[in-house]
Amino acid sequence: MLTKQVPEAHAFLRKATSRLHNRVDRGSVLTSLTAPGLTRELYRTAMLALRLAYEEIDSALAPATAACPTGLSAYIPRVPFIDRDLAAMDAGPDTSRPAPERGRLQSPGTQAAYLGMRYVVEGAQLGGRLIYRHLDLAFGTELNEFGSFWKPGAIPQSSWPDLLRSLSLIATRNALADAAWAARTTFRHMELHLAVAGPESHHG
Repeated sequence: MLTKQVPEAHAFLRKATSRLHNRVDRGSVLTSLTAPGLTRELYRTAMLALRLAYEEIDSALAPATAACPTGLSAYIPRVPFIDRDLAAMDAGPDTSRPAPERGRLQSPGTQAAYLGMRYVVEGAQLGGRLIYRHLDLAFGTELNEFGSFWKPGAIPQSSWPDLLRSLSLIATRNALADAAWAARTTFRHMELHLAVAGPESHHG
């Protein structure tokens, strides 16, 4: 009896998260960063929302060093980069909107779940290169003061090819399902925080 081959993990995760990924791309506050008429206030709002999202992601991933496979660099927390930019804008906590319910994102319990979460986060960092180009057009040299989070190279990008190599080692369907579940959960977390904290909430 032939055993069905385990699908290639990167392609499987891309397909499993495509709907959620598209919803985050279209419906989050980050869309304002690539739209005409971007202002410092819109940028500030987006960064405050992003901080809420990464606060829980950092708390979930940073301590999970045992789940990080050999050959993949340790997760680099994003909140310190965001805080540096917010401080440069003199932006304090956002009290204009209630924060979403906390505690939805748990620290990954398996290596596959860890990789699923990293897939979302490191992919988002790569996508940030497009945002940086729009921010540079909107703010010019002023962006040097408060755009460190988006600046290419500020957060090392080498972990993306390492991540793909780690994903290629997923060898069972159970592990693949675990990675997909973690990736979808992370996308939902991003959607929740970016939509609720942003200027327009996403429904549906």
